[in-house]
Amino acid sequence: MLRVLAGIKAEPASNVLPRELSIIVNDVSSDVPTHMFAVFSSRQPAPARRRRVTLFPAHNLVFAIHCANLPVLPTPAPAIAECAGQVIKVPVVPLCIPAPEVFPQLSSFLYTKRIDHLLGSLMPLPTPPQLYLDDPTTVMPLLRQFAQKIADTYTVSALLRHITKVHSTWRNTVALGIADERLWCALDTAWEVLLTSLAISTGKPDLMTEGA
Repeated sequence: MLRVLAGIKAEPASNVLPRELSIIVNDVSSDVPTHMFAVFSSRQPAPARRRRVTLFPAHNLVFAIHCANLPVLPTPAPAIAECAGQVIKVPVVPLCIPAPEVFPQLSSFLYTKRIDHLLGSLMPLPTPPQLYLDDPTTVMPLLRQFAQKIADTYTVSALLRHITKVHSTWRNTVALGIADERLWCALDTAWEVLLTSLAISTGKPDLMTEGA
C-alpha cells in the first residue's frame, strides 16, 4: 500500500480546502488511498503568513487501527483503479498535529512497522539492531559506545537537530494517540542514544540517561 501512495498525484487545491480531491493513481498493485489528509501545524502561523497545509494520501484502515485520536473520517465512495493513470476522488480530512514536518516518517512506520527504517530517518548513523531487539538492561555498554561514535562524528548543533526530530515525532505520536509498542521502543532508543551523545559532547553528565 505504501508503494501505491508514492505514485499518487493530486490536483492542486485552491486557497480553500475542498471536501474532496481528485487524485491520479499511477500504481495499482494494491488498494488505492481512501482519504487525503490535509496536515497542518497546531502552532499559530506568524502574522500576515498563511497557514501551511500539506496533503498526504492515506488508507483509512491503517490510521484507524493505530490512532486513537484520529478525527472522524468521512465514508469514502467505493473506488477501484483498474489501470495506472486513472483518476479517483477521495475525501479530504484536516489533520492538526504538532509537527507536520516529521509526519511522513511516522506515516511510513505505520505502514511498514520497520523500526530500522524509522530510526534511519531520525538518527544520524545506522542504529545497531541490538539496541532495540535485545533486553534494554543488557545493551547499555553498546548504547554508550554508539553514542560515543555519534558524539565524535557530529557537532552539538547537529545532535540538537536530531533530538528535535525525535521529540517532534514523539509529540505527533502522543497527539494521534498511537500505542504501538515498536514505535515507542524506537523513540526510546533514539532518545537515550542522542541524549547520551549530547552529554558526551557537552561534558554535561546530568544529560546522560540513567544507566548509560
